[in-house]
Amino acid sequence: MAAPSDGRRRRVRLRRTRTHRPAAMTMVEHLGELRSRLIKSAVAFLLISVAVFVVYEPIFDLFRRPLCDIDPKHLGPFGCRLQFSRAIGAFQFRLKMTALVGIALSSPVWLYQLWAFVVPAMSKQERRYARPFIAVSSSLFLVGAAFAYFVMPTGLGFLLTIGGDALVPLLDAEGYLSFVGFMVLGFGLMFEMPVAIFFAGLMGIVSLDQLRSGRRTAILVIVVLAAIVTPSQDPYTMILLSIPLYVLYEATILLLAWVLKRRRQTTV
Repeated sequence: MAAPSDGRRRRVRLRRTRTHRPAAMTMVEHLGELRSRLIKSAVAFLLISVAVFVVYEPIFDLFRRPLCDIDPKHLGPFGCRLQFSRAIGAFQFRLKMTALVGIALSSPVWLYQLWAFVVPAMSKQERRYARPFIAVSSSLFLVGAAFAYFVMPTGLGFLLTIGGDALVPLLDAEGYLSFVGFMVLGFGLMFEMPVAIFFAGLMGIVSLDQLRSGRRTAILVIVVLAAIVTPSQDPYTMILLSIPLYVLYEATILLLAWVLKRRRQTTV
């Protein structure tokens, strides 16, 4: 009597696993899922941008701080006050600044939506890294943005003084915002590189041996990318960006080796 009971239990468990197993999505369903994720990201971006637009003054002071930290004798007759030449120039500047801050502060939301869209194509074991991925990606992006903010006076000082005392700066508001935005977003995205390397190693796209033997290539790639991302093109800012990126590269190798070792131990 026990054998039929065990057989029925196995069949019930099999039916449950089949009913709970997610079915493959069609192309239309994928597009609908992508649309939903994009809408959620856009709503988070818009809400944060509206809040930033309302509390404009203190955020604008933060944007000007790297410029105001430079020696006043290098800033020209207007000091760290920014100029605009069109009637709508101030309004456009305020909109662009709020959009830039909105992108940065909504990064946890759109990074999560990106992950949630990719998750169905991953195995159950890979899905375990969802929360660490969101936490680490958001943290690294914000750390990179903050790092750019603190090294920005070095790049600005280099640019404003390299032409000599005969050139007097007259800084355009939108031009300054583009410089700050490119550096902040560029540094933030560059600091995402360890996450991309880690998951490439986790999914078997690259191996630990390739990462270890490719250190010289990694240094070259990091320096080239730092040169591209750094608008000032000065060697000081490039070095300041390259050093932490290479440290993160080595930390990624150590973390990946530890995770792969634990994976092997759990599968044995």
